Amino acid sequence: MADVDRMHGSHGQMLMDPAGGSSPVVVASLNKWDLDMTKEHVKVTSFNDANQVYVDGLPDIKGTYSGWYDPVDGLVLFGAVFGTAKPTLRLLPTSLDATKKFEGRGLLDSHISVDANGAVAVSGAFVAAGSWVYPT
Repeated sequence: MADVDRMHGSHGQMLMDPAGGSSPVVVASLNKWDLDMTKEHVKVTSFNDANQVYVDGLPDIKGTYSGWYDPVDGLVLFGAVFGTAKPTLRLLPTSLDATKKFEGRGLLDSHISVDANGAVAVSGAFVAAGSWVYPT
């Protein structure tokens, strides 16, 4: 039986360098991120094949994030959306092992939600704006 190395998501982090550099900092007050690395599958079926045949294409790197509005340093999200640079994103499943990271430059969208009966929330989405690295 294999060792169980599962982990809790409470130590996850999303870091960002809005200028697109290599020194991203933690985006404050986020509590969730998702990364979708779905590959395209291209149909290559030929005459006399017994079934449909596909080959893998490239992964389509995209994702979402969400959390709470923090006016002290949470505005970095909106600066990245309205800026002209492609920010560097670093996604850590756990900050306890920063060597296991998904990282690359992205294009960012952002959303703010204000509810009279709840906390002010932020969320958004991103897509790859270049090649990404991932844990190996």
